[in-house]
Amino acid sequence: MKIGLLCAMKSEFDQLTPYLHITKETDIARTTVLEGDIDGLPVALAATGICKVNAGITAQMLIDKFDVTHILMVGVAGGMDPRLGVHALAFSERLAHHDLNWQWLRHRPMPENGYFPGDPYLLSVCKRLNEEGKFLYPAFFGTMVSGEQFIAEEGRQEIIDAWHPLCVDMESAAAAHACLANDIPFLAIRAISDTAETGAAGFEENEISAADAAASAAAAVLRALAADSRG
Repeated sequence: MKIGLLCAMKSEFDQLTPYLHITKETDIARTTVLEGDIDGLPVALAATGICKVNAGITAQMLIDKFDVTHILMVGVAGGMDPRLGVHALAFSERLAHHDLNWQWLRHRPMPENGYFPGDPYLLSVCKRLNEEGKFLYPAFFGTMVSGEQFIAEEGRQEIIDAWHPLCVDMESAAAAHACLANDIPFLAIRAISDTAETGAAGFEENEISAADAAASAAAAVLRALAADSRG
């Protein structure tokens, strides 16, 4: 098992790197990829840049060039479900594009009912850790959606009515889409940086602390995967 670890922004990348024992740095396709391990589990970490196109490109690159067997997308997201306050953790049982016309992608693998599934094994590890109280913040499991815009007020209710998501981001569904095309297990782990109540100011205030919350949760998952791989 080798984990591809994706995030979008430098703030998320900087929170993840301290958890890794880094052995190699590669610059490829204008992206820095750090290879190393966490508790002996091989990991390749890259920051995709913001938006779905960047996430899809980088996910495919890790699959093709770094031989990853699983991909985790880790970072911050906007809360859509009122149960999730700032720093709450969201784990993707399923993912969808909220702004995509599927007819233009007929030649690509299509997810069942418009949703990309979160990997059952990765989800089972996360649920086990949650039951054991290993996460620092409340954890929720459900739907995530991704699109090419920051959701403040405009469009929020339409997305909620259509998808009933825990949160919204700009990358996860695209990475999941690349993983589906390559038969690579995928899971997104997001921490809430802003909500309907905080608005955009919440993102500015909580970006670093939410990225830290997501990184801490991902590190716990990676350590558990390392332990599982050792038997």
